[in-house]
Amino acid sequence: MVNNYDQIPVVTFSIDVDYFNQLFETARGLARNGMPEAMEEANKEYRRAVALSKAFIKNAGAREQEAAQGLERTQVGHGKSGYVPTGTLQGSLEIKISDDGKSVSVMPMATVADQKRTLVAIAGSGSKKPITSEDGVDYYGVYVEYGTYKMAAEPFMKPTYSRNEAR
Repeated sequence: MVNNYDQIPVVTFSIDVDYFNQLFETARGLARNGMPEAMEEANKEYRRAVALSKAFIKNAGAREQEAAQGLERTQVGHGKSGYVPTGTLQGSLEIKISDDGKSVSVMPMATVADQKRTLVAIAGSGSKKPITSEDGVDYYGVYVEYGTYKMAAEPFMKPTYSRNEAR
């Protein structure tokens, strides 16, 4: 089955705590020179920084999700490109936090079939028949973000990333 998963627009924020390597090197030097508590203090600061960073990452993901949902709801579609906003795309924006908590990704996971089902429901046909793409699973956030030969691009992930990146 073919799909376009690798093309889904993803926004990722991450933290880098590698700068603590210099702190640990300095603390080891201090410990060798008669200040054994330096390593304990460095470890305490490292744990504190990681905990705060994880909270920051979680908040960054939530801010990005909210901003992308708002942009998709208010500025994407509405007759400009032929894309009909139904709420499916903005509702599909998932936050995925890495196992170590040091990075977060936000991505739209709605499929073409999800959008078609919603449009059918809105039209009132009441059909419960499953709808699938001939090519497998197509994620339609790809088409909205980047466009197709039939539809102009209406980015909603990249612009919000650019705004949130500065924070």
